[in-house]
Amino acid sequence: MTKSKYFLLSCLSFIMGIAVGSFYAVEVWILFLIVGFCIALIFLLKNKKISSNTNYERGLKNTACDKNNLKDIKNIFSDEMGQGTKIINLASFRNLFPLALFVFIIFFSLGLIRIEINKLTNNDISFIENLNGEEILLQGKISEAPSIRNGKQKIVLSNIKNEQIENSLSRLGNVIVYLERYPEYNRGDEISLKGKLNVPEDFDGFEYQDYLFAQGIYFVVYYPKVELIENADKDIQLQIAIYRKRASEVARKIYSQPQAGIINAMVLGEKSDLSDETLEGFNRTGTRHIIAISGLHMTIIGVLIMFLLLAFGLNRNFAFYLAVLGIFFYVTLVGFPPSAVRASVMSVMILLAVKVGRISSAGIAVIFAGSLMLLFNPNLLRYDTGFQLSFLAVLGIIYIFPKLDSLFKKYPDFLKIKSMFLITISAQIATLPIIMKSFGQFFVLSVFANILVLPFVPVVMIGGIISIMAGFVNLVIGQILVVPVWLILSLQLAIINFFAGVEFGFFSFEKISIWFGIVYYGILILLLNIKK
Repeated sequence: MTKSKYFLLSCLSFIMGIAVGSFYAVEVWILFLIVGFCIALIFLLKNKKISSNTNYERGLKNTACDKNNLKDIKNIFSDEMGQGTKIINLASFRNLFPLALFVFIIFFSLGLIRIEINKLTNNDISFIENLNGEEILLQGKISEAPSIRNGKQKIVLSNIKNEQIENSLSRLGNVIVYLERYPEYNRGDEISLKGKLNVPEDFDGFEYQDYLFAQGIYFVVYYPKVELIENADKDIQLQIAIYRKRASEVARKIYSQPQAGIINAMVLGEKSDLSDETLEGFNRTGTRHIIAISGLHMTIIGVLIMFLLLAFGLNRNFAFYLAVLGIFFYVTLVGFPPSAVRASVMSVMILLAVKVGRISSAGIAVIFAGSLMLLFNPNLLRYDTGFQLSFLAVLGIIYIFPKLDSLFKKYPDFLKIKSMFLITISAQIATLPIIMKSFGQFFVLSVFANILVLPFVPVVMIGGIISIMAGFVNLVIGQILVVPVWLILSLQLAIINFFAGVEFGFFSFEKISIWFGIVYYGILILLLNIKK
């Protein structure tokens, strides 16, 4: 095996260890023992022979050891020169246990160790359960922009202090707080509140408690008494949050509903204006990722933007830098949420591969980036749908797109339309089990709905940003520029509503088994490795 293959094996083994450890508990001390044993054996295997008595080294040079005979394990140990010296033929061990196996065991065990270290201890769980239902006074900072939905605010409180609880900063974690719509709060505001702590509960088959615990959120507080202690410092992120709020208001003035709600969701990550009916249409057709800041969304958008620029005759290098700049601008616009930052890293890697014309070579880099992200937060693998979508969508584009492109190479690629369609299908194939798990249903025609809707998304996003910026200057100019974007949005909605109204082809699932995903990706890997 080459060094690059060993590197890939180590990354994949680490990811697999975290995946297994996310569902099963293993004693950490046993794992350290296994890792130490394997590392020791690897160092020993560097020498072909080790003698327990160096006085016989010269005689041992003349010893005829059959290194290739693996039929009888006794050949590993032999008495030589009538002296009873034990010879360990480690070359035989090399054949019996190749280095790749040791690499797999070591990094698989390290993945298990990483996820185990990150899990809550029994004492932590007891502490959390004992506080359930208790009414206490908390003080902390709002760590992200409040989410407004159905006439209420949802904020996340961090850096929490409570004088009665020892080490409250670490033990209380973060807290989700639901408040009335007004007064409004901003990211960075410091507040105090008095309310009842509630341990989050699972619902509708969704492991909501584990999902929040994985993010360090241990409690939910509903409509407490709140007092503003200090306004947020006017840093860059607060300025971005204020701009987003103003931009959302401009969008509502120059667009009619439901187009205004969709533009706010796609461009600003603000979903407060989306009606339940509109959301249901996106959910039923498997196009919800279009209005979410998800990895699948950003990955496809980044690649589609670059292909559009190439289709209009731009230089490949110039198209790459413009696309990367567009992704950075978008992440800035939505306020640098961790999910968008992670997705942008994946997207840039794909764009770099497109730039150099070697998409298939980006796989190792993407897997390494995923390993690093999991090293810092191993809970992403099981509980963060955005990470799952971004990681798998990128791998789908890297490995599935070239196969599909070769199958359809006889068809023309006018304005890169064929490439955009095949990229969309590749990402859909790679993320299908995650979409089914996240939305609890599968629509057989969702691929066609995505193919018809997705190619217009970059145009809508760019047009939406331009129209909102124009609306800041003059509402009339903004309303004029809205017309083409509004028409495209209306067409997208018509397509989504058409597919949502289809009565056949829907399959609902209460819960997707992990074995379905294992079998699905196992078959997919086999198909991708079939040679022509």
